[in-house]
Amino acid sequence: MVSVRCAELVVVCIGTCPGMCPDRERDERQRQKLLHKFEILEETARDRLPKADPRRTVKEYSRPAAGKEAAQLCELRPAGVLLLTVHYLIDEIVPRRQEPWAEIYDYVFDRLRSVRQDMTIQQVSGPTAVTILEKSLRFLLCASYWLCEEPIQVFDPKINDVHVQECFSWLLANYSVGGSENEAEFQALAILYNLGM
Repeated sequence: MVSVRCAELVVVCIGTCPGMCPDRERDERQRQKLLHKFEILEETARDRLPKADPRRTVKEYSRPAAGKEAAQLCELRPAGVLLLTVHYLIDEIVPRRQEPWAEIYDYVFDRLRSVRQDMTIQQVSGPTAVTILEKSLRFLLCASYWLCEEPIQVFDPKINDVHVQECFSWLLANYSVGGSENEAEFQALAILYNLGM
């Protein structure tokens, strides 16, 4: 009797979408008038059908569903594009002062969730994943503080907490592969955040 052990074959797909939002999604959301005001070309904002600004439109989070076709490579953003997307959200959208912070939170929270979804599908890890997760955690932790007195319809701390815990778990796992200059800070934040929980 001969026994044969096969190594598991792990197929990792790498996205090819060059922008923060796939063309198909951007066009569809424009056609259905589902663009967020942060994504509209300013000169078309008052038009009956505002146009999407390709430089500012960011892929929305899409809940996985049974029977839904798997993400195509042209709809997945590779690690470098995901990092640029996070920099854009944190550096360009979060500092805005014209809109209520709760509105900014809703938008950025959704788009960061979409970034993590693309990361999961592509099994992104290492320094890029660490940077994305650190920036995401800083945003989520600040939101916990800034929005803590808002009503549940505006800010749900339990949902935010679930995402904070997922990011901490993923980040700490990535630190075990290769450290970061911010590792001590985030190790301490994880301990402090979970005190008394």
